[in-house]
This record gives sequence, C-alpha cells and structure tokens, in this order.
Amino acid sequence: MAKKPLKGLQLLVNEQRYEGKYVAFDPSKLSGVIASGRNPGAVIEKARKLGVDVPGIVFVPREDVAYIY
Repeated sequence: MAKKPLKGLQLLVNEQRYEGKYVAFDPSKLSGVIASGRNPGAVIEKARKLGVDVPGIVFVPREDVAYIY
C-alpha cells in the first residue's frame, strides 16, 4: 500500500503563524493542522479532544534560528 504524500501538510506547517510552535495533525487524513501551540502536551490534548487518539506532532522551527538535534 502506497503512503500518502506529506506535501500538503509540509506547506501548511511552513506558514509563519506556526514558527516556534508544535503542530498536530491527523496522520490518517493528512488534511492539515488540527492544533498548535508552544506546549507539546497541550497540543496533543487539544488534538485528542478533537477525536484524534494518536495525533502526529511536529515542531516548526523559526526561520532565523538554528536548531541542532
């Protein structure tokens, strides 16, 4: 089974309003961001309240800041 491309989600999380925040999405639909915020636990909780039991979550770095993982 082929995986759905993440292209649409990548475009959404590249928006400036998500810089420096965690964003959650429904991995089964990949229809876009369903919750966002600075606290990953709160973002996951918001997504679960919207009916997504296991949300995908990513951090969107600020454009002018280098992050080393």
